[in-house]
Amino acid sequence: MQFITEYIFCKNKLIDSFEEVQEIYSAIKSVRWFSDKVTAKYKTGKVVAWQEAYNRLFEITFEKIGRWQTSTVLFQKPMHKGEFLKNGVFVEIQFGNSSTVYRDYYKFHYGFANKLLTLVVLIVPTDPVKFFPNLNPNIIINMASFNYALEHMSSLTIQVPALLIGLLPKN
Repeated sequence: MQFITEYIFCKNKLIDSFEEVQEIYSAIKSVRWFSDKVTAKYKTGKVVAWQEAYNRLFEITFEKIGRWQTSTVLFQKPMHKGEFLKNGVFVEIQFGNSSTVYRDYYKFHYGFANKLLTLVVLIVPTDPVKFFPNLNPNIIINMASFNYALEHMSSLTIQVPALLIGLLPKN
């Protein structure tokens, strides 16, 4: 899948030199975008579709790369959990409501404030309607998007260095 990037409170020359960032780029490129309903299967045999399927496909890809922790918990109460963590690089993939960007930001801030993270990566679709053209529009009408995340995360007063990645609806 193709993607675009934006650096929030950090410089691309520094961030792109991280081995973990190159692995994230590689993982995204190896996951295919589907114009129709996408499905994936868990080891238990459970089949999932749409957003959860993409999360599962990314999980499979990061497992193949190796040494990425999955379902990483930063704090138990309230639960602060992300998709992947390796050497302080924390990845959150967001296909939820746009308000979840603030919850993600709070997790990112918590991780930095407690010296648990060195870089956060937020992955969202660039345009949810084009990314999920055959999904019920009521489900995606307020889905987090690249421009929304960029506008809101870059305007927050507590600066958290972040790499924002927008998933494009093309391979």
